[in-house]
Amino acid sequence: MSTNIPGCSPMQHTLEKKDTVSSSGITSIHISPSHRDEATRDVEKYLEENIHGIVDMAAPYEEAYQLAACRVADTISRELDEQLVAAGAVDSKISSPKVASPEAEFEGSAHSGDNYLDQIRLLCAKKPNTSKANLCRYFMSLIRFVACRIQELALTDSDMVDSNVKPRRLVLPTAQMDFKCYDAEEPERIDFGILSAPIDTVVDDCYSANGADTSTRNIAAKSNPGYVDMLLMVEVKQCMSYANLKSARAQLFRYTRNIYQRQHNRRLLWGMVICGTYVQVYKFTPSHASASLSMDITTSGRRRLFIQLLANWSYCEEHILGYDPTISYLDDLQCWEIQVPIEDSGNNGSTAGSKPCVQTFYSNTILVNANRLFGRHTRCFAAVVEKPTVERPITSMTPTVNIKDSWPEAEKALSDGTCYEIRQLRKIRSCLESNAELTNMYPVIEAGGRVHIQHSSHGDWALDFVQCRASKNPDELSQPSPVRVHKRVATSPVGKPLNKLKSVYELIIVMADAMRCHGAIVDECGILHRDISMNNILFTEENGKVKGLLFDFDCAFDLTSPDNIPRTERNGTQPFMSIGNLEGSSVPQTALDDWESVIYILCWYGVFGLNSKTAPDNPVSHPEIHRWIEGDVDQMAMAKRDHLHNSENLNDITKDFCQKMNPRLAEGSLLSKLVHALRYFLIDDHEEKASKGAKMPLPDESGVANMFTDLELFEEINKADHSNVTSESALDPFAARAQRADKIVPKLMTVLGNCSNAVKIYLAKLGS
Repeated sequence: MSTNIPGCSPMQHTLEKKDTVSSSGITSIHISPSHRDEATRDVEKYLEENIHGIVDMAAPYEEAYQLAACRVADTISRELDEQLVAAGAVDSKISSPKVASPEAEFEGSAHSGDNYLDQIRLLCAKKPNTSKANLCRYFMSLIRFVACRIQELALTDSDMVDSNVKPRRLVLPTAQMDFKCYDAEEPERIDFGILSAPIDTVVDDCYSANGADTSTRNIAAKSNPGYVDMLLMVEVKQCMSYANLKSARAQLFRYTRNIYQRQHNRRLLWGMVICGTYVQVYKFTPSHASASLSMDITTSGRRRLFIQLLANWSYCEEHILGYDPTISYLDDLQCWEIQVPIEDSGNNGSTAGSKPCVQTFYSNTILVNANRLFGRHTRCFAAVVEKPTVERPITSMTPTVNIKDSWPEAEKALSDGTCYEIRQLRKIRSCLESNAELTNMYPVIEAGGRVHIQHSSHGDWALDFVQCRASKNPDELSQPSPVRVHKRVATSPVGKPLNKLKSVYELIIVMADAMRCHGAIVDECGILHRDISMNNILFTEENGKVKGLLFDFDCAFDLTSPDNIPRTERNGTQPFMSIGNLEGSSVPQTALDDWESVIYILCWYGVFGLNSKTAPDNPVSHPEIHRWIEGDVDQMAMAKRDHLHNSENLNDITKDFCQKMNPRLAEGSLLSKLVHALRYFLIDDHEEKASKGAKMPLPDESGVANMFTDLELFEEINKADHSNVTSESALDPFAARAQRADKIVPKLMTVLGNCSNAVKIYLAKLGS
């Protein structure tokens, strides 16, 4: 099946190995618990419940297709109602199909030849205690029935719809249920999925044994579909209850996250939860998720609404399904075609409504996946400018640019000029281009800007953005909600991710280069990066030697601006976020926040390794470092305060460094000594007591008295004369150090720089 068909999932795999450290910094053996916790937090934080109009959000943009979808849905609903009434679907005497044993009831195809109209009758009969397996079968039969009728009406009934307005795709259930996606990194089994297929697909062949031809990768007939194939995921529970709904939502969020990781042209996503005969539909954006009201499929009106949803998905434009029309996969050339906007200082890429100016690039290598369900959704591609050909395939070409696709928050008006990161990159190049020592250590912009999409084939082009959900904080209700704007930037040189490094020695060199460049950008450009993480430090190679490349300035801001902009969002990957960043501190960020992130990166790689070659031989659980990713953000911040507070606490992390990442020295071990030295100059090397440590200081005696004024136990303390007691405010030591950042940063750079120089000398001797 061609993946260029609108609304059909691309069949291109992410070019990454499962045995490397993941983009969230965890080897595959540690992923599941982290993702389960993350999904639970995301449901609580990002879900809007009982939203009216979710079905309408799936409606086609073009009016002719809207009308066609409505007419088809009306016809199918009316026909189905008539057949259900004629069959007495609510009659309790309807017998249930034979159910297999609990061990076997999920085995095999969900479509084993049973008449799916009979399955729909059983679904609508309100039979109590229907098994989960049968619920899956019933709903899959309903979805398949609707798809078949849409196809029949489109191909045979000229009076039903305009002959020029046909469904764009069929929406079909997978042939399997309770199965593991072939491209899953975790052992979870999904209940079933929904796929899109060409309108001329022979539906019955998709579910027959002879139709499951994996060599042709027929999307609906594959015996082992993956997340890369899914239009959306469906999570099923046997009955509706608060506990079941909560559990189903968390599982849906986990699985939907995996679609984002595997489909590099998905802007938005849909999902579905079924609890008994109740259905909820979910729409996921980079900002939040919206859940529909529950639809009871046994009632005619709600069943009509569900059928309308399926019809909308069949007729709507691909961007409404969540596909990005500016990124497409070329089957014949086996690569992605990516359009990058071109903005200059006086042009935002296009005049209002007109086709934007773009430059086209081609890629078959994904450097960074979208690894979160909500947030910036950063993806990075290594790309070429020249279009490949069959005679000159992309595998024979050397990438020349990095393309970064993301959805950063924006507080300013959508019409406001050139995107912020592009202005920053231009300023950095202007300030540093004469410094030959920093060549290839920072990104040079080749093209970039905000992405525009065309909502209909003949319509205007519009900025691609999503409105963030309104704050729940009463103090912020008067403020306009920010938006997330779709942005894409092409830069050079092309960097490789850190998990492609060969050793801890190369890691130290790359980190030192990146932070030296970081310091120059702060000092000479007045720009602070604010998002040092494993994805934002890359490396290049020249003559067998590695060099660090500081990447991704989405979160950077100009320190020379009149106002030090507030933290509008917590930036970065959680294991590497500074304590102030996690806590959403009001203390202005400084270079020390980014240096704190350096310590976390070195610790993470020290424990888990760069890749399978440097990872521990016998991976085990590491409860201390896992505290950086478990619980809520306040708990993560508290864990980091604890570990940084003194050398003994940090040793709880460094003692778990694997041997391959921590070579022995005459005294101690390399990476452990480096990490402890950086911690010392960040945390301990200060004359002022207020600047030492990482934990908040305890209140003094008078402070304690004020806290417990109502307790008799402290009555005598309350009566005491405190007039001569000097009470120091409980100043956060990170806030105290922020005031001296310009004195602390050079010491940190000296430590890392000296270590890097020593490593270079060692490697030179090793190679001689």
